[in-house]
Amino acid sequence: MRRPLPHASSRRGPRSVGRLVDNERGVALVLALMVLLILSGLVLALLSASGFEPQISRNHYDTVRARYVAEAGIEYAYDTLATNTGSWNNYLAGATCAQGAILGTPNSNLPGLGSAHGTFTVRLRNDCDPNDDRLTGVSLDSASGRCDTAPGSATHDANCQVIVTSTGTIGTTTRTITVVVSKAVFPAINAALSFPGIQANVNFGGSSFVIDGRDTRLADGPGSPTGPGPAVYGIAVNGSLPTLAAQVENALANGPQNDVRGKDEAHGSATTQGANTIRSDGALTSRAVSDFVEGVRSLADVTIDTGLGSTYSIRNVGSACATDLKSSTCWGTTAHPKTVYIRGTPPMGDTRYPSLSVAGNSSGSGILIIENGTMEIGGNFRWDGPIIVTGRDVGIRYRGDGTQLVYGGLIVNESNAGGTTNLEGDLRGKAHILYSKEALDLVQNGLGRRLVTTHGWTDR
Repeated sequence: MRRPLPHASSRRGPRSVGRLVDNERGVALVLALMVLLILSGLVLALLSASGFEPQISRNHYDTVRARYVAEAGIEYAYDTLATNTGSWNNYLAGATCAQGAILGTPNSNLPGLGSAHGTFTVRLRNDCDPNDDRLTGVSLDSASGRCDTAPGSATHDANCQVIVTSTGTIGTTTRTITVVVSKAVFPAINAALSFPGIQANVNFGGSSFVIDGRDTRLADGPGSPTGPGPAVYGIAVNGSLPTLAAQVENALANGPQNDVRGKDEAHGSATTQGANTIRSDGALTSRAVSDFVEGVRSLADVTIDTGLGSTYSIRNVGSACATDLKSSTCWGTTAHPKTVYIRGTPPMGDTRYPSLSVAGNSSGSGILIIENGTMEIGGNFRWDGPIIVTGRDVGIRYRGDGTQLVYGGLIVNESNAGGTTNLEGDLRGKAHILYSKEALDLVQNGLGRRLVTTHGWTDR
Protein backbone atom coordinates (compact mmCIF):
# COMPACT_ATOMS: atom_id res chain seq x y z
CA MET A 1 0.00 0.00 0.00
CA ARG A 2 1.49 3.26 -1.04
CA ARG A 3 1.95 6.09 1.50
CA PRO A 4 0.75 9.62 0.53
CA LEU A 5 3.41 12.20 -0.36
CA PRO A 6 3.99 14.88 2.32
CA HIS A 7 2.76 18.48 1.84
CA ALA A 8 5.36 20.82 0.42
CA SER A 9 5.46 22.85 3.62
CA SER A 10 6.38 19.83 5.58
CA ARG A 11 9.36 18.94 3.44
CA ARG A 12 11.68 21.40 5.26
CA GLY A 13 13.37 19.77 8.13
CA PRO A 14 15.43 21.24 10.92
CA ARG A 15 18.51 21.62 8.72
CA SER A 16 16.67 23.74 6.19
CA VAL A 17 15.42 26.12 8.88
CA GLY A 18 18.90 26.47 10.41
CA ARG A 19 20.39 27.32 7.05
CA LEU A 20 17.90 30.14 6.64
CA VAL A 21 18.57 31.54 10.11
CA ASP A 22 22.34 31.31 9.76
CA ASN A 23 22.41 33.06 6.42
CA GLU A 24 24.37 36.35 7.30
CA ARG A 25 25.09 37.51 3.79
CA GLY A 26 24.73 41.40 3.78
CA VAL A 27 25.39 41.91 7.51
CA ALA A 28 29.07 42.56 6.91
CA LEU A 29 28.18 45.31 4.49
CA VAL A 30 25.95 47.01 7.03
CA LEU A 31 28.62 46.80 9.72
CA ALA A 32 31.24 48.12 7.34
CA LEU A 33 29.04 51.06 6.46
CA MET A 34 28.45 51.82 10.16
CA VAL A 35 32.17 51.68 10.95
CA LEU A 36 32.95 53.87 7.96
CA LEU A 37 30.33 56.38 9.10
CA ILE A 38 31.78 56.51 12.63
CA LEU A 39 35.34 56.86 11.36
CA SER A 40 34.27 59.59 8.98
CA GLY A 41 32.68 61.48 11.91
CA LEU A 42 35.84 61.17 13.94
CA VAL A 43 37.97 62.33 11.05
CA LEU A 44 35.69 65.29 10.45
CA ALA A 45 35.78 66.16 14.18
CA LEU A 46 39.57 65.97 14.23
CA LEU A 47 39.81 68.05 11.09
CA SER A 48 37.43 70.60 12.59
CA ALA A 49 39.40 70.77 15.85
CA SER A 50 42.69 71.09 14.01
CA GLY A 51 41.16 73.87 11.96
CA PHE A 52 40.30 75.80 15.17
CA GLU A 53 43.66 75.09 16.82
CA PRO A 54 45.51 78.00 15.18
CA GLN A 55 42.75 80.36 16.28
CA ILE A 56 42.78 78.95 19.82
CA SER A 57 46.56 79.33 19.97
CA ARG A 58 46.31 82.84 18.57
CA ASN A 59 43.71 83.85 21.15
CA HIS A 60 45.84 82.46 23.98
CA TYR A 61 48.92 84.19 22.59
CA ASP A 62 47.11 87.53 22.37
CA THR A 63 45.66 87.10 25.88
CA VAL A 64 49.11 86.49 27.37
CA ARG A 65 50.59 89.43 25.47
CA ALA A 66 47.71 91.70 26.53
CA ARG A 67 48.30 90.77 30.17
CA TYR A 68 52.00 91.60 29.87
CA VAL A 69 51.10 94.95 28.33
CA ALA A 70 48.68 95.60 31.23
CA GLU A 71 51.50 94.77 33.65
CA ALA A 72 53.65 97.35 31.86
CA GLY A 73 50.90 99.88 32.56
CA ILE A 74 50.93 98.95 36.25
CA GLU A 75 54.70 99.40 36.36
CA TYR A 76 54.37 102.79 34.65
CA ALA A 77 51.77 103.86 37.23
CA TYR A 78 53.86 102.59 40.14
CA ASP A 79 56.96 104.40 38.90
CA THR A 80 55.00 107.62 38.44
CA LEU A 81 53.37 107.46 41.88
CA ALA A 82 56.52 106.32 43.71
CA THR A 83 58.65 109.13 42.33
CA ASN A 84 55.98 111.79 42.85
CA THR A 85 54.49 110.93 46.21
CA GLY A 86 53.39 114.50 46.83
CA SER A 87 51.43 114.78 43.56
CA TRP A 88 48.79 112.08 43.91
CA ASN A 89 45.97 114.59 44.28
CA ASN A 90 47.12 116.31 41.10
CA TYR A 91 46.75 113.03 39.21
CA LEU A 92 43.21 112.65 40.60
CA ALA A 93 42.04 115.95 39.07
CA GLY A 94 38.70 115.42 37.34
CA ALA A 95 38.32 111.89 38.70
CA THR A 96 35.17 110.21 39.99
CA CYS A 97 35.01 107.50 42.64
CA ALA A 98 33.81 105.01 40.03
CA GLN A 99 35.88 105.89 36.96
CA GLY A 100 38.88 107.75 38.28
CA ALA A 101 41.07 109.73 35.92
CA ILE A 102 43.43 108.63 33.16
CA LEU A 103 47.05 108.61 34.27
CA GLY A 104 49.36 109.65 31.48
CA THR A 105 48.30 109.14 27.86
CA PRO A 106 45.50 106.75 26.88
CA ASN A 107 46.47 103.88 24.58
CA SER A 108 50.18 104.36 25.28
CA ASN A 109 52.69 102.28 23.33
CA LEU A 110 55.37 100.25 24.99
CA PRO A 111 58.68 102.16 25.04
CA GLY A 112 60.38 101.94 21.65
CA LEU A 113 57.57 99.90 20.06
CA GLY A 114 54.57 100.68 17.90
CA SER A 115 50.91 100.10 18.63
CA ALA A 116 51.05 96.72 16.86
CA HIS A 117 52.89 95.42 19.92
CA GLY A 118 50.07 96.49 22.21
CA THR A 119 48.87 99.58 24.07
CA PHE A 120 47.86 100.26 27.65
CA THR A 121 45.54 102.72 29.33
CA VAL A 122 45.90 103.43 33.05
CA ARG A 123 43.22 104.86 35.31
CA LEU A 124 43.80 106.18 38.82
CA ARG A 125 41.06 106.64 41.38
CA ASN A 126 40.67 107.15 45.10
CA ASP A 127 39.17 104.31 47.15
CA CYS A 128 35.83 106.00 47.77
CA ASP A 129 33.49 103.87 45.64
CA PRO A 130 31.13 101.42 47.41
CA ASN A 131 32.76 98.02 47.97
CA ASP A 132 36.28 99.44 47.55
CA ASP A 133 36.86 98.40 51.14
CA ARG A 134 36.76 94.77 49.98
CA LEU A 135 39.67 95.49 47.69
CA THR A 136 41.74 97.69 49.99
CA GLY A 137 40.98 96.04 53.33
CA VAL A 138 40.28 99.40 55.02
CA SER A 139 37.33 101.74 55.30
CA LEU A 140 36.34 103.89 52.35
CA ASP A 141 38.37 107.06 52.02
CA SER A 142 35.61 109.52 52.86
CA ALA A 143 37.04 111.05 56.04
CA SER A 144 40.37 112.42 57.21
CA GLY A 145 43.10 109.82 57.27
CA ARG A 146 46.75 109.23 57.99
CA CYS A 147 47.79 111.09 54.85
CA ASP A 148 45.86 114.32 55.29
CA THR A 149 43.59 115.99 57.81
CA ALA A 150 41.17 117.02 55.04
CA PRO A 151 38.41 114.49 54.20
CA GLY A 152 38.98 112.09 51.34
CA SER A 153 37.02 112.43 48.10
CA ALA A 154 37.19 111.45 44.45
CA THR A 155 39.87 114.07 43.86
CA HIS A 156 41.57 114.04 47.26
CA ASP A 157 43.45 111.14 48.85
CA ALA A 158 43.37 111.22 52.65
CA ASN A 159 44.41 107.68 53.58
CA CYS A 160 47.58 107.38 51.47
CA GLN A 161 46.26 104.77 49.08
CA VAL A 162 44.70 104.78 45.61
CA ILE A 163 43.46 102.17 43.13
CA VAL A 164 45.21 101.71 39.79
CA THR A 165 43.55 99.92 36.86
CA SER A 166 45.58 99.13 33.74
CA THR A 167 44.04 97.74 30.54
CA GLY A 168 46.36 96.15 27.99
CA THR A 169 45.17 95.74 24.41
CA ILE A 170 46.46 93.53 21.59
CA GLY A 171 44.24 93.82 18.52
CA THR A 172 40.77 93.03 19.82
CA THR A 173 42.02 91.23 22.95
CA THR A 174 42.16 93.05 26.29
CA ARG A 175 43.30 92.19 29.80
CA THR A 176 42.73 94.39 32.86
CA ILE A 177 44.77 94.44 36.08
CA THR A 178 43.71 96.26 39.23
CA VAL A 179 46.03 96.94 42.15
CA VAL A 180 46.00 99.04 45.34
CA VAL A 181 48.98 101.38 45.77
CA SER A 182 49.80 102.65 49.27
CA LYS A 183 52.43 105.11 50.43
CA ALA A 184 54.09 106.04 53.68
CA VAL A 185 54.92 109.75 53.69
CA PHE A 186 56.72 111.79 56.28
CA PRO A 187 54.47 113.24 58.95
CA ALA A 188 54.10 116.99 58.66
CA ILE A 189 57.36 118.44 60.00
CA ASN A 190 56.16 121.56 61.83
CA ALA A 191 59.33 122.29 63.84
CA ALA A 192 62.99 121.48 64.07
CA LEU A 193 62.17 119.71 67.36
CA SER A 194 58.64 118.34 67.83
CA PHE A 195 56.88 116.82 70.83
CA PRO A 196 53.51 115.67 69.43
CA GLY A 197 52.90 113.23 72.30
CA ILE A 198 51.55 113.85 75.78
CA GLN A 199 54.85 114.86 77.33
CA ALA A 200 57.65 117.34 76.55
CA ASN A 201 60.31 117.20 79.24
CA VAL A 202 63.57 118.96 78.48
CA ASN A 203 66.63 119.06 80.73
CA PHE A 204 69.81 120.41 79.22
CA GLY A 205 71.21 121.97 82.35
CA GLY A 206 74.33 123.92 81.57
CA SER A 207 74.90 122.38 78.14
CA SER A 208 74.47 124.39 74.98
CA PHE A 209 72.54 123.55 71.87
CA VAL A 210 71.10 125.11 68.74
CA ILE A 211 67.57 124.39 67.56
CA ASP A 212 66.82 126.16 64.30
CA GLY A 213 63.56 125.98 62.34
CA ARG A 214 64.89 128.04 59.47
CA ASP A 215 65.56 126.12 56.27
CA THR A 216 69.14 124.91 56.39
CA ARG A 217 70.92 123.41 53.41
CA LEU A 218 73.11 120.36 53.89
CA ALA A 219 76.17 122.45 53.14
CA ASP A 220 75.23 125.20 55.62
CA GLY A 221 76.85 125.52 59.01
CA PRO A 222 74.67 125.67 62.14
CA GLY A 223 73.10 129.09 62.57
CA SER A 224 73.77 130.15 58.97
CA PRO A 225 70.82 128.82 56.94
CA THR A 226 70.52 129.62 53.25
CA GLY A 227 67.65 127.32 52.27
CA PRO A 228 64.79 128.86 50.24
CA GLY A 229 61.99 127.04 52.06
CA PRO A 230 59.71 128.71 54.61
CA ALA A 231 60.75 128.40 58.23
CA VAL A 232 59.02 126.11 60.72
CA TYR A 233 58.85 126.59 64.49
CA GLY A 234 61.92 126.02 66.54
CA ILE A 235 60.01 123.75 68.95
CA ALA A 236 56.43 122.53 68.62
CA VAL A 237 54.38 120.58 71.16
CA ASN A 238 51.05 118.76 71.13
CA GLY A 239 48.38 121.05 69.70
CA SER A 240 45.85 120.07 72.36
CA LEU A 241 48.26 120.53 75.30
CA PRO A 242 49.38 124.19 75.21
CA THR A 243 50.74 123.95 78.75
CA LEU A 244 53.59 121.86 77.36
CA ALA A 245 54.84 124.91 75.45
CA ALA A 246 55.10 126.94 78.66
CA GLN A 247 56.81 123.99 80.32
CA VAL A 248 59.48 123.88 77.59
CA GLU A 249 59.93 127.65 77.70
CA ASN A 250 60.52 127.57 81.45
CA ALA A 251 63.02 124.71 81.11
CA LEU A 252 65.04 126.62 78.53
CA ALA A 253 64.94 129.94 80.36
CA ASN A 254 67.64 128.68 82.72
CA GLY A 255 70.09 128.17 79.87
CA PRO A 256 70.73 131.50 78.16
CA GLN A 257 73.45 129.91 76.03
CA ASN A 258 70.79 127.79 74.32
CA ASP A 259 69.66 129.16 70.96
CA VAL A 260 66.17 128.42 69.63
CA ARG A 261 65.14 130.04 66.35
CA GLY A 262 62.37 129.59 63.83
CA LYS A 263 59.01 130.84 62.65
CA ASP A 264 57.45 133.58 64.75
CA GLU A 265 54.20 132.34 66.28
CA ALA A 266 52.75 135.84 66.09
CA HIS A 267 53.91 136.65 62.56
CA GLY A 268 53.99 133.50 60.41
CA SER A 269 56.06 135.04 57.63
CA ALA A 270 58.79 136.21 60.00
CA THR A 271 61.35 134.39 62.11
CA THR A 272 62.27 135.01 65.70
CA GLN A 273 64.36 133.74 68.58
CA GLY A 274 63.40 132.30 71.96
CA ALA A 275 59.95 131.73 73.41
CA ASN A 276 58.02 133.13 70.46
CA THR A 277 59.14 130.23 68.25
CA ILE A 278 58.02 127.62 70.79
CA ARG A 279 54.37 126.81 70.11
CA SER A 280 51.55 124.36 70.66
CA ASP A 281 50.68 123.26 67.12
CA GLY A 282 48.38 120.55 65.76
CA ALA A 283 49.91 120.13 62.30
CA LEU A 284 51.83 117.10 63.56
CA THR A 285 49.90 114.61 65.67
CA SER A 286 50.95 111.66 67.77
CA ARG A 287 48.68 109.42 65.67
CA ALA A 288 50.34 110.54 62.44
CA VAL A 289 53.76 109.63 63.83
CA SER A 290 52.56 106.22 65.04
CA ASP A 291 50.86 105.48 61.69
CA PHE A 292 54.01 106.40 59.79
CA VAL A 293 56.20 104.16 61.94
CA GLU A 294 53.72 101.32 61.59
CA GLY A 295 53.86 101.69 57.81
CA VAL A 296 57.64 101.73 57.42
CA ARG A 297 59.01 99.47 60.16
CA SER A 298 58.62 96.38 57.98
CA LEU A 299 60.43 98.15 55.12
CA ALA A 300 63.53 99.02 57.15
CA ASP A 301 66.95 98.37 55.62
CA VAL A 302 68.44 97.82 59.07
CA THR A 303 66.42 96.42 61.99
CA ILE A 304 67.87 96.04 65.48
CA ASP A 305 66.01 94.46 68.41
CA THR A 306 67.04 95.31 71.95
CA GLY A 307 65.74 93.61 75.07
CA LEU A 308 64.87 94.98 78.47
CA GLY A 309 68.00 96.41 80.06
CA SER A 310 70.00 95.63 76.95
CA THR A 311 71.73 98.42 75.03
CA TYR A 312 72.85 98.15 71.43
CA SER A 313 76.16 100.03 71.39
CA ILE A 314 77.88 100.94 68.18
CA ARG A 315 80.86 103.12 67.28
CA ASN A 316 81.76 104.87 64.05
CA VAL A 317 78.44 104.32 62.30
CA GLY A 318 78.88 104.73 58.56
CA SER A 319 82.55 103.83 58.38
CA ALA A 320 81.66 100.75 56.31
CA CYS A 321 79.71 102.71 53.67
CA ALA A 322 82.79 103.43 51.56
CA THR A 323 83.34 99.73 50.88
CA ASP A 324 79.97 98.08 51.52
CA LEU A 325 76.73 100.03 51.22
CA LYS A 326 74.75 96.94 52.24
CA SER A 327 76.58 96.56 55.54
CA SER A 328 74.41 96.65 58.68
CA THR A 329 76.80 99.27 60.06
CA CYS A 330 76.25 101.50 57.04
CA TRP A 331 73.20 103.55 57.95
CA GLY A 332 72.84 105.30 54.62
CA THR A 333 74.47 108.05 52.62
CA THR A 334 72.99 111.05 50.85
CA ALA A 335 73.19 109.08 47.59
CA HIS A 336 71.75 105.91 49.17
CA PRO A 337 69.59 106.77 52.20
CA LYS A 338 68.29 103.99 54.44
CA THR A 339 65.58 103.35 56.97
CA VAL A 340 67.04 102.20 60.30
CA TYR A 341 64.62 100.80 62.88
CA ILE A 342 65.55 100.18 66.53
CA ARG A 343 62.94 98.20 68.45
CA GLY A 344 63.31 98.76 72.18
CA THR A 345 61.47 97.39 75.21
CA PRO A 346 59.73 99.79 77.62
CA PRO A 347 61.34 99.62 81.09
CA MET A 348 59.60 98.22 84.13
CA GLY A 349 59.57 100.78 86.93
CA ASP A 350 61.71 103.91 87.06
CA THR A 351 64.93 102.48 85.64
CA ARG A 352 65.48 103.40 82.01
CA TYR A 353 68.18 101.89 79.82
CA PRO A 354 69.21 103.33 76.48
CA SER A 355 68.17 101.10 73.59
CA LEU A 356 70.78 102.59 71.27
CA SER A 357 74.14 104.10 72.15
CA VAL A 358 76.21 105.72 69.40
CA ALA A 359 79.81 106.84 69.91
CA GLY A 360 82.94 107.66 67.94
CA ASN A 361 82.68 109.46 64.63
CA SER A 362 79.32 108.50 63.19
CA SER A 363 77.13 109.58 60.30
CA GLY A 364 74.09 108.38 58.39
CA SER A 365 71.31 109.45 56.08
CA GLY A 366 67.69 108.40 55.89
CA ILE A 367 65.05 107.74 58.53
CA LEU A 368 66.22 106.74 62.00
CA ILE A 369 63.43 105.31 64.18
CA ILE A 370 63.71 104.29 67.83
CA GLU A 371 60.48 102.74 69.13
CA ASN A 372 59.81 102.14 72.82
CA GLY A 373 63.32 103.10 73.77
CA THR A 374 65.88 105.85 74.13
CA MET A 375 68.89 106.94 72.14
CA GLU A 376 72.16 108.09 73.66
CA ILE A 377 74.51 110.08 71.43
CA GLY A 378 78.18 110.69 72.11
CA GLY A 379 81.20 111.69 70.09
CA ASN A 380 80.80 113.40 66.73
CA PHE A 381 77.51 112.55 65.08
CA ARG A 382 75.69 113.73 61.97
CA TRP A 383 72.35 112.57 60.61
CA ASP A 384 70.74 113.79 57.37
CA GLY A 385 67.00 113.21 57.51
CA PRO A 386 64.37 112.82 60.23
CA ILE A 387 64.98 111.08 63.56
CA ILE A 388 61.83 109.71 65.21
CA VAL A 389 61.71 108.47 68.79
CA THR A 390 58.25 107.14 69.61
CA GLY A 391 56.39 104.98 72.12
CA ARG A 392 56.59 104.57 75.91
CA ASP A 393 59.33 106.17 78.01
CA VAL A 394 61.25 107.46 75.02
CA GLY A 395 63.88 110.13 74.68
CA ILE A 396 67.27 111.26 73.42
CA ARG A 397 70.24 111.96 75.65
CA TYR A 398 73.29 113.86 74.46
CA ARG A 399 76.39 112.84 76.34
CA GLY A 400 78.40 115.76 75.08
CA ASP A 401 82.10 115.12 74.30
CA GLY A 402 81.62 116.08 70.67
CA THR A 403 79.45 117.84 68.12
CA GLN A 404 76.11 116.35 67.18
CA LEU A 405 74.23 117.49 64.08
CA VAL A 406 70.76 116.59 62.83
CA TYR A 407 69.80 118.04 59.45
CA GLY A 408 66.09 117.43 58.86
CA GLY A 409 64.17 117.30 62.12
CA LEU A 410 63.81 115.50 65.43
CA ILE A 411 60.46 114.08 66.62
CA VAL A 412 60.02 112.78 70.18
CA ASN A 413 56.56 111.22 70.50
CA GLU A 414 55.91 110.16 74.10
CA SER A 415 52.77 108.11 74.78
CA ASN A 416 53.27 107.66 78.54
CA ALA A 417 52.34 110.59 80.78
CA GLY A 418 54.59 109.19 83.49
CA GLY A 419 57.62 108.91 81.24
CA THR A 420 61.03 110.29 82.12
CA THR A 421 62.91 113.17 80.50
CA ASN A 422 62.47 113.19 76.72
CA LEU A 423 65.44 115.36 75.82
CA GLU A 424 68.48 115.90 77.99
CA GLY A 425 72.19 116.57 77.77
CA ASP A 426 75.42 116.89 79.70
CA LEU A 427 77.64 119.93 80.20
CA ARG A 428 80.07 119.22 77.39
CA GLY A 429 79.85 119.35 73.64
CA LYS A 430 77.27 121.03 71.44
CA ALA A 431 74.05 119.70 69.93
CA HIS A 432 72.41 121.08 66.81
CA ILE A 433 68.92 120.23 65.59
CA LEU A 434 68.36 121.94 62.24
CA TYR A 435 65.30 121.88 60.02
CA SER A 436 66.33 121.09 56.45
CA LYS A 437 63.86 120.73 53.60
CA GLU A 438 66.73 119.63 51.38
CA ALA A 439 67.50 116.71 53.69
CA LEU A 440 63.84 115.70 53.99
CA ASP A 441 63.29 115.83 50.22
CA LEU A 442 66.50 113.92 49.61
CA VAL A 443 65.38 111.10 51.91
CA GLN A 444 61.77 111.07 50.69
CA ASN A 445 62.86 110.84 47.05
CA GLY A 446 65.71 108.44 47.75
CA LEU A 447 63.43 106.04 49.61
CA GLY A 448 60.41 106.69 47.39
CA ARG A 449 60.04 103.26 45.82
CA ARG A 450 60.56 101.53 49.17
CA LEU A 451 57.91 103.68 50.82
CA VAL A 452 55.33 102.88 48.15
CA THR A 453 53.87 99.36 48.14
CA THR A 454 51.20 97.43 46.23
CA HIS A 455 48.60 94.85 47.30
CA GLY A 456 45.18 93.55 46.32
CA TRP A 457 46.29 92.46 42.83
CA THR A 458 43.46 91.18 40.61
CA ASP A 459 43.24 90.62 36.86
CA ARG A 460 40.53 89.72 34.39
